[in-house]
Amino acid sequence: MDENGLGATDKPDPEDSGQMDLPPKQKRTGKTREHYNKQKSQAFSYFRIDAGDASKMKGSQFTIYNFINNSFSFSQTKKELAIQVLEELKKGPVPFIQLQKKLGAKKSTLYMLILALQKSGLVAPTEKNASLTLSNSFSEMLSLYSDWWARWLRE
Repeated sequence: MDENGLGATDKPDPEDSGQMDLPPKQKRTGKTREHYNKQKSQAFSYFRIDAGDASKMKGSQFTIYNFINNSFSFSQTKKELAIQVLEELKKGPVPFIQLQKKLGAKKSTLYMLILALQKSGLVAPTEKNASLTLSNSFSEMLSLYSDWWARWLRE
């Protein structure tokens, strides 16, 4: 071994520029765009009503986590991020970039999460689209569903 810790077969090539050989960049196949568009189209709530939650609600044991868990089929990490987003917006309107920085979330992840929250009626942009805010649309839609069901039962 020499002074650099190289053996006889490990000697650097004098013609080598010192740069690693990297594989050539691959062109995008469009799968990324297709995947992204599929995610956008599926970004909404699948609210699950569980009769067992009634006792939790009456006993003040129902939490925002229970609500998010019943509303979205997100991963555990995204559910936690959704809760953080809602808790931040509960304090008042927040611009997307500020929310991203405060929560330390990747832009694309937060965008898709916000899109799902918006389509579900939990979050809305402010009038000037400068910030995000909590919305009553979810409650209003649930009330309309409830009213429709009551009418259907009477028919």
